[in-house]
Amino acid sequence: MKGDLIPDRDYISRYCSAMQCTEEGQVTGAAFQIRPSDKYLSVNWLEFLCLGNRQEEIREVRRILSSKLTLGAKAKIAVLNVGNILNYVRSQSPDSRNLSVFHEPEENDPSHSGIYGLQSEDHLIADLIAEIVQETYPAR
Repeated sequence: MKGDLIPDRDYISRYCSAMQCTEEGQVTGAAFQIRPSDKYLSVNWLEFLCLGNRQEEIREVRRILSSKLTLGAKAKIAVLNVGNILNYVRSQSPDSRNLSVFHEPEENDPSHSGIYGLQSEDHLIADLIAEIVQETYPAR
């Protein structure tokens, strides 16, 4: 439901363009930097999809994303645990930053969610999030 806090045990995914990855395909902090006009960083809540396994979740995220944007040949989908993000950023950031992840469903993207507490100049926070990416998958 819109505005629900996503549980720490759950996972989110983030689309990462080729420009936000190294030549080796590793996701960089650039993938987790928020635009100045945005209130939150867009992600997808994987458990909300209620599918049987990670491969099915990623397949559905690809389908959803491809309806909104062109998925790059070298782009990735990064998967992270919500609790790991919150705890790592709080413990490693100079300001002990408290982030939150809320469900922000859209009409054709029911798993759409957002990471709140980021600012456009938060390069360090974005880099910290990139450090704890647990899995990556080709975006297409």
